Amino acid sequence: MRIATWNVEHAAGRAMNERRLGLIRSVDADIWILTETHDDIDLSLTGHHAVNTDPRPTSREGGRWTTIWSRHPVVELVPLADTVRTAAALLDTPLGSLLVCGTVLPWGTDRGPRGDAKGWAEHHRVIPIQGQEWAQLRAKHPDAAMCVAGDFNMNLGGRHYYGTNKGREALRSALDGADLVCTTETSKIPNGALEHPPIDHVCLSENLARDSRVRRAWEGCTADGVRLSDHSGLVVSTSRNTPVVPTPK
Repeated sequence: MRIATWNVEHAAGRAMNERRLGLIRSVDADIWILTETHDDIDLSLTGHHAVNTDPRPTSREGGRWTTIWSRHPVVELVPLADTVRTAAALLDTPLGSLLVCGTVLPWGTDRGPRGDAKGWAEHHRVIPIQGQEWAQLRAKHPDAAMCVAGDFNMNLGGRHYYGTNKGREALRSALDGADLVCTTETSKIPNGALEHPPIDHVCLSENLARDSRVRRAWEGCTADGVRLSDHSGLVVSTSRNTPVVPTPK
């Protein structure tokens, strides 16, 4: 099974969206977590089903912070506290039940809901909140594996690129609390695939993570240098040779 994530930077421009869609189709992932996206990026023709966040209030009509696209049946839409930046669904996959959460964590200059946050304060505030929600979802769905993916706005491992040490520590604590493993740390990216460490990630429950690898990583541009996004993208493949171990309630 192949799980991919990419921030498509507003998905603006018909010609650019055709190029974005061409790249997405070439990756041929079973599950996509697209962020900073738009309804114009439509994967239904490749057999995917969409699970959307609410519309972005500051975007043109059709803009979304997050859309999960799945070739596998959507069994249940899972409600989350933040309906604008996060979405979740329980999927029926060849590897069993999979709970997928897509997210966009705050960035360095995110002003927050009240508009008064400074620096990385909003990033630091939100990570523990979402982490607690991930842990609660694991407890609520003990027989399902879990994937949390999207735009985390920080690199993990390797040289510093974006984010803060405090944010990284908070994220690692949140992942540990939900028994999740980041499969896209810098050390796991194929050598030479990216100029900078990724700030978008795919995190999996341990039983999936141990049999996973980054299959492909790409810069946010075409082979001839046409910019498609200010983020790189990633696809992770996983298989499961061991059963899900229910999370203690």
